[in-house]
Amino acid sequence: MKIKYIVALMMMLPAITEAQDQFEISGKLAKAGTGKIVILNYKNSEGKDTKDSAAVVNGKFSLKGTTAYASKAYLSLKTEKNDGARPKTAADYKLFYLEKGKYKVVGTDSISKALVTGTAAQKDFMEYTLQMGNQPAQFQEISQRFAKVYYAKVKDTIEIKRLQAEARPIHAKIEASLDSFIFAHPDSYVTLDLIATEKTAVIDPEAFEKYYGPLSKRVLSSFAGKQLTAKYDKAKQIAIGKSVDFEQVDDKGNPFKLSSYKGKYVLVDFWASWCAPCRAENPNLLKAYQELKTKNFEIVGVSLDESKEAWLNAVKKDGMPWMQVSDLKGFRTEVAMKYGITAIPQNFLINPDGVIIAKNLRGEQLTEALKKYIK
Repeated sequence: MKIKYIVALMMMLPAITEAQDQFEISGKLAKAGTGKIVILNYKNSEGKDTKDSAAVVNGKFSLKGTTAYASKAYLSLKTEKNDGARPKTAADYKLFYLEKGKYKVVGTDSISKALVTGTAAQKDFMEYTLQMGNQPAQFQEISQRFAKVYYAKVKDTIEIKRLQAEARPIHAKIEASLDSFIFAHPDSYVTLDLIATEKTAVIDPEAFEKYYGPLSKRVLSSFAGKQLTAKYDKAKQIAIGKSVDFEQVDDKGNPFKLSSYKGKYVLVDFWASWCAPCRAENPNLLKAYQELKTKNFEIVGVSLDESKEAWLNAVKKDGMPWMQVSDLKGFRTEVAMKYGITAIPQNFLINPDGVIIAKNLRGEQLTEALKKYIK
């Protein structure tokens, strides 16, 4: 028995060793000055968020440690002594991809403007950054202008539509550049991270497979790869054609089961009182409900609120007469966790047999869209 245990342990050792990947970072910031430290935020060999630091001495610094696979990491340059006052300038930091290997950081007096080189993942990231160019900055600038107009007390609908039209072609170029990189680098940790951050807010399993399918076993075996697979598997539960059911507490504290509405068409709507786009959709939902409620149609609102007062005030203010449920756990609401809901608004329509027949129907034409399915 003891010999078998030792043999099993010996077989495990290579895998353990491989997961604890050594990295070394050598930096040179010739004009950084005195009293500065470099802080590294990264994931350690167990996949946990970790922080390390090194003093800049004679313009040089070095850091070393263990990680596993490649993942986003941040280097930041700060003054060693902090008097508690807020910095007058923006944070000086650099995003890069950390994995096993040796890195060189070369700059003058700033980390954000320094060049980080050294590994395959970082090389991929530099290629991606070059490929995207200034498109993300352009889109962000338009988004900031849009937010000011959209969240204004008095909405300028004409300006909102103009900004949406201005953003559309830039967004299309960003998506094209993103897809181009993803499909050309299926064995890259950068690709894995881009898919996880840019393609999973709302997963349509049928459309998502073209991104997930080509990923190599190497990247899918990482911490982030396993998380992506788990999220994808959850999303498959609410794919078109799947039967669904759940139990949740309603706004009066009574248990409600979705299958209690069996025999009806039901739109399950995930929303929250603090979600502006969700609240903007509520008039469309109300219009659809009033027109279709006599045609075997119901709505179930699943709130991702944490405050019961905020939740019920929003229900009252927006005049939502349909079933409302929530366990007041935010995005950790049991139903959201079960189906991998990490962005709202989202919804799905089930038929009288409890089978999903449509997803994410919204907008001013919601009523007409629902009529295509409700017979």
